[in-house]
Amino acid sequence: MASVERLRRETSIDLVRGADVLLMLFVNEMAGVRGTPAFLLHKAHDVDGMTITDVVFPAFLFITGLAIPFALGGRLRRGDTGGVWRHILTRTIALLVMGVLMVNAERPGTGGVISPDLWNVLMSVGVVLVWLAPPRDGPGRGQPWLRIAGAVLLVALLFLYRSRDATGLVQIRPQWWGILGLIGWSYLVAASAYVLARDRPAVLLAVAALLYCVYLADEAGRAGWLAALAPYFRVGRIMASHSAVAVSGTLLGVMLLRHRQAGGSARTLVPPALGYAAGLAAAGFLLHALHGLHPAFWVNKVLATPPWCLLSSALTAACWAVIFVLTDVKGWRRWPKAVSIAGENALLCYLMAPFLLSLFALSAPLFGGNNFYEKLGESTVIGFVRSTVFAWVVVRLCGRLRDAGVRMQL
Repeated sequence: MASVERLRRETSIDLVRGADVLLMLFVNEMAGVRGTPAFLLHKAHDVDGMTITDVVFPAFLFITGLAIPFALGGRLRRGDTGGVWRHILTRTIALLVMGVLMVNAERPGTGGVISPDLWNVLMSVGVVLVWLAPPRDGPGRGQPWLRIAGAVLLVALLFLYRSRDATGLVQIRPQWWGILGLIGWSYLVAASAYVLARDRPAVLLAVAALLYCVYLADEAGRAGWLAALAPYFRVGRIMASHSAVAVSGTLLGVMLLRHRQAGGSARTLVPPALGYAAGLAAAGFLLHALHGLHPAFWVNKVLATPPWCLLSSALTAACWAVIFVLTDVKGWRRWPKAVSIAGENALLCYLMAPFLLSLFALSAPLFGGNNFYEKLGESTVIGFVRSTVFAWVVVRLCGRLRDAGVRMQL
């Protein structure tokens, strides 16, 4: 019975993650379509407000935190604390490395030995090879050599990269760490908080509140060490508020785990989960009531403000509760396959999208120099269809790769 319950509840997490990944792939492509409706675009950096697109990233952070008690709890209960800390650190470093590589791929310069698109294609291949998971049905005899080949390729690409504004032999720079890098920092904080707090929701709630206080102190510029770091690393925006979202997800994950261990019915967990979502929303609206005092109280993705974080967390928690009701209370199992594939292969999906876009650009000379994928974005209706199909193709390709034994493991 415990194994069945575990499968069901982790499935609900995967489904929310998968829906978020599909939405991310879709809105990312819609950003390049002419005439895209405003609600599918990010709000400007100086605007108080958010769209559904602005919720995609914090939703993923929340889901990352939600999965932490399931990913680490068993090993902690077996006493493998040292192994858990190693896992947290290696996963964080991997996400930071990937994030830096991907953000630099988005801002290439000219004059390199290879084109930026070819560099991105090779970088994606190198990343997959380095973090390739071993086969589930037997030992991967050639795996070490694949990882070595991937590492050698990535090192070579470090020297081949040319930046717009950097100089030197190696021109890769952290810049803003990229989406994967931001996820890495948040995972480090949330996972560390869980290891220290274990299954104590009150402690995790205090950690989330403290992180929001760190954000506000950083924005005020009055905390000495935070102000000193500001020119190099905005602790508030890069780590504190994003990490608070992940910790909020971890708290819900602990609620879910404790409820499972107590043997309660799935139905009885729904009111507390919805109450938690309502509490997050209330906190977000209360802080937003101060929006006239400082931009830190706006709802703003670029500034990573607490109201934006709290409202996004509330929406994600509510969406998870709905899917939890459908899967565990109603017993609905007939979900679109693309959603489950995206949830189980989120990292590979994220890498696959720019990989395919670079392949499209590299193939343009075969069609007289025209990138037909970009041309499809000149019409709003056709661009909408293009973006939908692209998201589906990315996910299904990742599913095919998974079936062929290509999986990533951090």
